[in-house]
Amino acid sequence: MDDAQLESAGLLEGVQGEAARAQRLDLLRQLLADGFSLGELQEAARAERLALLPLDRILHREDAGYTRVELAELSGLPLEFLRRLWRALGLADPADDDVVFGEPDLEAVKLVAAFRAAGLDEDTLCLINQVLGHGMTRLSETILSVVGEELLQPGDSEQTLGLRYAQAAEHLIPLITPLLGYVLGVQFRDQVKRAYVMPTELSAGRFENAREVTVCFADLVGFTRLGERVAPQDLSSAGRRLTDLAVAVARPPVRLVKTIGDAAMLISPEPEPLVEAALALVAEAERQRDAMPALRVGIASGQAVPDSGDWFGAPVNLASRVTDVARPATVLTTEAVRDAVQPAFGWSYAGRRRFKGIAAPVALYRVRAT
Repeated sequence: MDDAQLESAGLLEGVQGEAARAQRLDLLRQLLADGFSLGELQEAARAERLALLPLDRILHREDAGYTRVELAELSGLPLEFLRRLWRALGLADPADDDVVFGEPDLEAVKLVAAFRAAGLDEDTLCLINQVLGHGMTRLSETILSVVGEELLQPGDSEQTLGLRYAQAAEHLIPLITPLLGYVLGVQFRDQVKRAYVMPTELSAGRFENAREVTVCFADLVGFTRLGERVAPQDLSSAGRRLTDLAVAVARPPVRLVKTIGDAAMLISPEPEPLVEAALALVAEAERQRDAMPALRVGIASGQAVPDSGDWFGAPVNLASRVTDVARPATVLTTEAVRDAVQPAFGWSYAGRRRFKGIAAPVALYRVRAT
């Protein structure tokens, strides 16, 4: 197809200047060579998305060959269960007889079938899918936002921008996928160690290096809900502000152990400096409420074990759970912490709470500066 035919088809309308015209013609020729029809080009031009057609080609499910009914038959999974799994991911729900699934989808449902055969029930598998869907949505939005900023460069032509997005889509995901597996493995091992291995061995007296420490968690209130309505950059900014505040109050003997997106963990061999740091942290967060959510803080004391820069044991788990029930802009402690530092601060009784893994109810106290 020559230039005159492309122009007569309306594909050069609105293109000003010789350079822009030449770039548009180059893009149109490449798209035609890639198999797009004249009608597809005209439709894309009317929607002002010609530059994204190379990306459409990559994202298009050319391998699609299965309906959901066929996936159910091939995997042995109930059709209604497959519908629940797909909805749990937060994706648009196709009709059962739409041919929109490919080999990767079939492999995925076969893996789910293996998990189900191993004893995981359908509700559990749907919950895992829901968590995965939520996490991957946030990750995808963040990557798209960051990569998009990097891809947009002054003077870009339609062709250059479209090809750059297409290349990013084609090459980025395969590079990130192994990293996701690595991070999941590291996080899972850490969770198992924190929740089961360390507390069990500590209670059995198998650790000689257990130390009496006070542990504090500071948590951004409503961080998860915030992530559903603000841009990834704003969410990241709130996390960075928390890190900056935690670093500022962590003066010896208080030490910042780690930040975990919406939370910071601090530790001290002496309870009083940590309570002071926690109150200062909440007060500063309140002064910056126009730029970040409120903080809530939980503090507990007891025997814990250092391991690879982190800490494990009963006070770590308890401090985290106390944080979950603290009110916004408050610091909540256990009775042991209050008894150790009582004269230096003001206190109010906050009732007793039952926590998972702890036999007796835990008395809690709200602390304030005097």
